[in-house]
Amino acid sequence: MHRALLISEVLSEIFAHVNEDPGPKKPSLEALARTCKAFHEPAMDLLWADLDGMTPLLGCVPRLHRLIYPSGAKPLTWDWSEGVEPLSEHETHRFLDHAARVRSLRISCSEDLHLFAVLPIETCIFPRLLSLAFIVRRLQQKYLCLFLSPTLRHCVLSVINSELKSLATRCAALEHLSLNVPEWERQSADDRTFLSDGVRMCKRLVTLSCPPLDWAAWKYLSGLPSLLRVSVREPRSASRWSLDRDIVNFAPFLNVTTLSFNVNTASYAITVMQHSEFPSLKEFEMVADVLPCAEAEQLCRALSQCKAKQTLEHISIASHVPKVEEPPCNSLAAVTHLLCFTHLRTVRLNLHYCIHIDNHLLLQVMSNWPHIRSLELVDSQMLPEITFRGLFTALRLCPHLHTLRILMDAVNIDIDPAAETFQHTTLQKLDLIQSDVADAEAVARIIFSVLPCINQILTRRDHWDDRLVFQKEWDEVNRRLDYLKSSAVVGGDSAGIVAKS
Repeated sequence: MHRALLISEVLSEIFAHVNEDPGPKKPSLEALARTCKAFHEPAMDLLWADLDGMTPLLGCVPRLHRLIYPSGAKPLTWDWSEGVEPLSEHETHRFLDHAARVRSLRISCSEDLHLFAVLPIETCIFPRLLSLAFIVRRLQQKYLCLFLSPTLRHCVLSVINSELKSLATRCAALEHLSLNVPEWERQSADDRTFLSDGVRMCKRLVTLSCPPLDWAAWKYLSGLPSLLRVSVREPRSASRWSLDRDIVNFAPFLNVTTLSFNVNTASYAITVMQHSEFPSLKEFEMVADVLPCAEAEQLCRALSQCKAKQTLEHISIASHVPKVEEPPCNSLAAVTHLLCFTHLRTVRLNLHYCIHIDNHLLLQVMSNWPHIRSLELVDSQMLPEITFRGLFTALRLCPHLHTLRILMDAVNIDIDPAAETFQHTTLQKLDLIQSDVADAEAVARIIFSVLPCINQILTRRDHWDDRLVFQKEWDEVNRRLDYLKSSAVVGGDSAGIVAKS
């Protein structure tokens, strides 16, 4: 054997490539582990490095091996450990021998956690663990302390409780924390306190995803230099989460580049934005169940004042369909607040009763966002007033645009495709969602003439709106567009085909 293969670092690098191979990894690593003593340790480290569940490790205990791998074809059931006695001291040592190799662990079934009931609370089962996903029922969350390694960097939890403090103190290296609380999980005032207190004890957070925080936690995060990404998701079953009325302005979130909210209403996100500055912000996203016109305007105004005019590149704001029609409001205000962000690459505004999109507004948007690559401007409750002439005038200002999703008036055709000399050769995806169409042939020839990279017009109606006539018309547009492109390939002259028509 070559002397280089006696160096553990060299072997680990070679075996890592075996582990990355798309073929079956386990048989290859098992074979390497049995080859010789020099290969055994690095191969075993990789074999046990990434685990989905505790069952494979528990199978190393002889008493449990017979239950997990019974003779015959009887499959293992999720409740195989029901009624089984916890691990003895000797069995625990055998289990821990292999557990020290685990670097990434996902636990989504809590039925076998009682096997560790006799272990002292300070025990760390996985001393080299880097990533943990602990998705268990609330009653089983008490076992979390056994999995808290001082090396832990990534952690995903499904329950909020007092153990969050233990997480922060025992996992000082923690960088990525995600609290994915189920939609049906009711949150108490104590849970909110545990969450905010736990977050304020994390000193090296880079990314945080969690339910809404209180003002003290936000104030702490605003001064945390390591923080780059924050995502707030409000459980739909939760009672109203609000910030305290004596809230004060936070320190600037100097390095946060991504901020997102998924909430019932926008009031919480608006309050955070009104009291914060994000001078490095590149991406902002908000999804709300209900977003009235007035709140949409407040949100966009607050976003425009958060000191991110030179950095923000991606904006996504969406709401679900409102239950009742709103009274009229200034439907231009929300969008005009966003015109100050001149470096935008992606914008998605999918709202209801909030933005009146016409040729003038589209021209304003395109002239202020010259670097835009993907644009969605949709308000399905407003009548479409963008025409082909308005669309093509605006497209002249955005040479890099490749994806466009709008609601437009495709019935009243206000251009002559044979006389139109402009072509936008970058746009590759055009989604006209709920737009109506009357003259399929004329629309197809317009698209063919001006937008040569569009092969098909996408349309998506709400699933409860079954208008077959609408769909047939757009199917006809796409059929004719396909014919024109096929003819152009054969004839080699697209301009001539349009002119002859």
